[in-house]
Amino acid sequence: MVSLRSLVLLPAFIASSYALIFAVDSSQLVSEATYAKAKSEGFTKAVIRGYEEACGVGGQVDPNFVSSYKNARAAGITNIDMYWFPCNGSGNKCKSYATQLSEIASTFSANKMDIGTIWIDLEKDSTCNNFNYGTSGNQAQAKSIISAMKATGFKFGIYSSPGEWSTLFGSESFNLDSSAPLWFANWNNVETVALSTPFGGWTSAVGHQYTDVSASGLFDLNVFTS
Repeated sequence: MVSLRSLVLLPAFIASSYALIFAVDSSQLVSEATYAKAKSEGFTKAVIRGYEEACGVGGQVDPNFVSSYKNARAAGITNIDMYWFPCNGSGNKCKSYATQLSEIASTFSANKMDIGTIWIDLEKDSTCNNFNYGTSGNQAQAKSIISAMKATGFKFGIYSSPGEWSTLFGSESFNLDSSAPLWFANWNNVETVALSTPFGGWTSAVGHQYTDVSASGLFDLNVFTS
């Protein structure tokens, strides 16, 4: 999830067998006014980073999560998901995955948050040197993440891309949990959820992050099926 640059892209609504929902996602603090502007341009869903690696402290709830959530709601966006960037890496003293998820759950409860899906962000990060356990070790870590998530009962999905998948797990064909919904990244400016490069056992997706460019510089832009 990277910061964006300066070009405005308005959604071009696509005729299909289902109605696509246009969404913004962000890892930064977003004001009510910025969300309101996005909503006026047709973006009716928000995905907010709720938990960050913060490998120096073992992972933490994103300090901007609650404020951005409240700003999105105040702007009239009620379809809100979050993403979890798990802390791991052999050189980091990360909290257990169960503890990371417990902190997320406590934040939901304390702030009466209505979150649809928790997206597990699976990608390599050179700053924290996460997923550095080797192919089999990375696969085992990812399975532990999924097990911890399933124990919470939260609705969840997976965010990644074919390239990241291969980097983490040694092969695009590694099947972690293809029964989970997939939100994939491919910055091709194609506003469809069609998965042109199947990976991880998925042949279809429910979300597509199609560009990292937005007018505010705060958003990635996406389409979802719900």
